[in-house]
Amino acid sequence: MKNRIVLLLLCALVTLCGCHNNKKYADLPEELAALCKSIDKHPKNSELYYQRANYYYMHKDVDKGIADMQTAVKLQPDSSKYYIMLSDLYFAQVETDLAEEMLEKAIQKDPKNNEARLKLAELFYHENLLTQCNETLDEAIKQQKYNPKAYLIKAFMYKDMQDTTAYLRMLQLVIDQDPKEVKAYLELGYFYQKSLNPLAASYYQNALNVDPNNVEIHYNLGKLYQDLEQYQEAEQEYKTAIQLDEKHIPSLNNLGYMYLDEPFNKYEDAVKLFTKAIKENPDFVYSVCNRGVAYEYLGQYDKARKDYEKALKLQTNFEPAILGLNRLDKLQSK
Repeated sequence: MKNRIVLLLLCALVTLCGCHNNKKYADLPEELAALCKSIDKHPKNSELYYQRANYYYMHKDVDKGIADMQTAVKLQPDSSKYYIMLSDLYFAQVETDLAEEMLEKAIQKDPKNNEARLKLAELFYHENLLTQCNETLDEAIKQQKYNPKAYLIKAFMYKDMQDTTAYLRMLQLVIDQDPKEVKAYLELGYFYQKSLNPLAASYYQNALNVDPNNVEIHYNLGKLYQDLEQYQEAEQEYKTAIQLDEKHIPSLNNLGYMYLDEPFNKYEDAVKLFTKAIKENPDFVYSVCNRGVAYEYLGQYDKARKDYEKALKLQTNFEPAILGLNRLDKLQSK
């Protein structure tokens, strides 16, 4: 009987301890709670600290992530990926010296670690240390010739150095090695769009083949077509951008602006588009003034005047608004 009572007491104690542990994690997200429980069971498993640090990094709880990675490094000091994770966390805190130190340690632990080299090159680029950036990228490419990310960083570096020939050559190398690298297509699109070269459209289309729901690309393509006076194509791209993001102010404003003129003359539709843009940003002076123009074309002069006056409050001496008020004054003085 006595033994039975002791067993019952032990079972009750285990049950209570289990409840206590469950309460300990009750307020944590499920994923984090699972990691914490695993670490409590296996406190010397460095990989679990790495996984939890990555969770903290993704959820912008950097201090806790750093603490976990410092523990992971103590448990497993020869793991290069742990130093890379620490570097990411330090960079998130704008501790660039510490981030650089961690990446150099990662390379020291594993001289063939190209991920660490590319991150170090990015860090040098971020700090405008272009010579060090280029040297690190050359080392990375020497380790691995198929290296589209290295060539992409080089492209941005040459862009900053205003070496257009090298910039374009690097972007082409990126695409040759990775036909799905959207950033390279975008860069080439930007470059040719500046001179209204229709070649930009083909690069944007290639980017959309990879990422068809990218609002920025649809907008850029719409703006290109608008500038090339291909208005039907521009309208379609702006509409697609708005379908993907109904709050995209540049597309709302540009499509509304096109509707003010030939071949559309859709003034009421223009008002609706400008109104949506103003709802998202009441201080966006271009949409405020453009809506005034739309109201003016509709003969709703009081509303037009209010928008022109509001535009001038937002930006003193905003010429389109001044011209609009002058037109209204002439019309209403007759």
